[in-house]
Amino acid sequence: MSFTNNLARGDVVLVGGATMIIIFAIVITASLQGASEKPFSQIITVGPVWETNNWLCTSTSEFLIHGVLIAYNNPARLEIFISGAGEQPDFIFQPNEMQSFTLGSVEDSSIRISILTGTITGFITLQTSADATASCEAI
Repeated sequence: MSFTNNLARGDVVLVGGATMIIIFAIVITASLQGASEKPFSQIITVGPVWETNNWLCTSTSEFLIHGVLIAYNNPARLEIFISGAGEQPDFIFQPNEMQSFTLGSVEDSSIRISILTGTITGFITLQTSADATASCEAI
């Protein structure tokens, strides 16, 4: 029983840590935006990502995708496809190591994220301008 309780506490710490990393990434990104640019003020967070193996994120304005993920038990592999830029190198996640990534794309494009192997948990955040029509959905 104590192992289960420790595992549950570990999951809470993992999710809390992932949330803090996302918040710091958003704050840093917002502070780096130039004054003449539209601010990235619309934020869409999805997850936990184990609910599906495929996500599609789109926006009518430039956007960033932040992912904070962890693989369980075995290595996991993500495939990333950005419309107009093609397939990106696979992201490999080692077991029980929290990793993060950031991707960006131009307006009216999409980013597809697919879990090819393994079990991954965590959150994906899309950040774009307030006036954009944006989504990050399971497909």
